[in-house]
Amino acid sequence: MKIEFSAKTALGFSKHNETRAWLGSDDRSACARLQADKFIELRHVPKFQLDRSAPIFTVGSCFARNVENTLLEHRLPMLLRGHGVPAEEYETWDEAAGRGGGEPRGHLSRGALNKYNVHSMTRELRRVILEETYPHEGLIELKQDLWFDPHASALRNGPYETVMANRRRIHAAMAEIRNAQVMFMTLGLTETWIDKETGLALNVHPGANWLTRLADRFQFVDYGFDGILSELVAMIDLIRSACSADMRFIVTVSPVPLGSTFKNADVIVANGGSKATLRAVAEELTRQYDFVDYFPSYEYVINSPRSLAWRDDQLHVNAGLVRHITESFIGFYYGAGDGQVASAA
Repeated sequence: MKIEFSAKTALGFSKHNETRAWLGSDDRSACARLQADKFIELRHVPKFQLDRSAPIFTVGSCFARNVENTLLEHRLPMLLRGHGVPAEEYETWDEAAGRGGGEPRGHLSRGALNKYNVHSMTRELRRVILEETYPHEGLIELKQDLWFDPHASALRNGPYETVMANRRRIHAAMAEIRNAQVMFMTLGLTETWIDKETGLALNVHPGANWLTRLADRFQFVDYGFDGILSELVAMIDLIRSACSADMRFIVTVSPVPLGSTFKNADVIVANGGSKATLRAVAEELTRQYDFVDYFPSYEYVINSPRSLAWRDDQLHVNAGLVRHITESFIGFYYGAGDGQVASAA
C-alpha cells in the first residue's frame, strides 16, 4: 500500500523533523547518533496513546518476553502475569531463564509461551479463539510414550499426561487474548517447519536427530512476504471480530538472529533476509490499519554499538538495552516521564 501526500505536506514534515538528515552538524543527525558511544536514541511518532489501565497481551519471540518483564516492573496490566510452566519442566534451567522466563527455579516461567514464527503464532491463537482441535492437541509421539509439544518452547519431552498438562497451561495463557485491549506482537523468524500429518506449523522442531528419524513427517518452509502478511491480516481480522473490536496492535521485529539456518546460505545472510521480510510486513501492516503501529525495537538494537547492545554470544540483547527500549516505549505511548519503577512481579 503506497503512501501519498502533497508537496506542501512533505515539505512541512521536512521542515519540522529534526531527525530527518543522515548527515549534519548537530547531534540529531543519524551520523552523530550512530557514532555516539551509547544506546541509540530514536524519534518515534506513535499513531495513538495507550491507557495505563488497558490490559496488554504479549506474543512473539524471547525478545517479547524480555520486554514483558520490564513492562511488569512498571506495573502495567500484563495479562500473562502469573501464567507459564514450572521451571523444572524445561530442557534445562538455563533454557527457562534464557528464553525470557525470568523467575526462580520452582516458579512458573513464561519462556514456554515464546512464538518464533508467524504461522505457529496464528495457529495458537486460532486454537483458543475458534476452539480448533487437533489429534492429541498437535503433540507428536516421538517413540513409545515420549511426547513432544512442537507448539511450545524449550520444554522437556515426556509422558503424554505430563506434556498435556503443560499444554493446558499454555492454552490458558494464550486464552488471555480475549481479555486484551492491546496486543504487543514481536515477529521473530521466517524459517518454519510443518508437521505434514496435521498440517500445523511447528513453533520449534524436535531436533536434528528426530528430524532425521522422522524425515517423512516434516517439511521445511521459509515463508516470504505475501505468505506472512496474509497470515497476519487474517489474524488481526479474527482478533478484532472475536475478541475486541477496539484492539490496538503494537508490532515489533525481534532483533535476536537465527540460531542457525536450514537454507544453503551463510547464517548472517539468511538472518538478514528473514528480518528484512518481517520488517517489510510490519511496515505494510502499519500502512493498512490505523490501529496497528510499528515500534522500532529492532532499529534500537541494530543501530546501537554492538559492544553495548549484545551479550558475548552475539545472539541475545543486553538487559540494559532491553530496559532502554522498554522505557522509551513507555515514554512514547504513555507520556514522557512515566512513573516509578517497581520491583519485578
